[in-house]
Amino acid sequence: MKNEMTVEQEAQILLNNEVRVTFAKSQLFGQTGIVEAIMADGRTLDIKMSDGKNAFLDVTFVGEIQERTQYAKTSQSLGPIANSVVKSTL
Repeated sequence: MKNEMTVEQEAQILLNNEVRVTFAKSQLFGQTGIVEAIMADGRTLDIKMSDGKNAFLDVTFVGEIQERTQYAKTSQSLGPIANSVVKSTL
């Protein structure tokens, strides 16, 4: 049994999140906006674009913006006291 997400479920996840237009033939390509509502068909998103305009786009034309994560190359040091078993009584 596959656990594939339907288009309607994906639209619900994008609600109130920042998205980027990924449809190359659109004038809005590359622009970002926040999904304010989902229309009655369950697929069309009402997006408040970063320039203040609203756009209605199908959920397949946008992608969620995810924050970049940076991983430390070495383990984080919390200092000699925090890393030791015995705590200082200063």
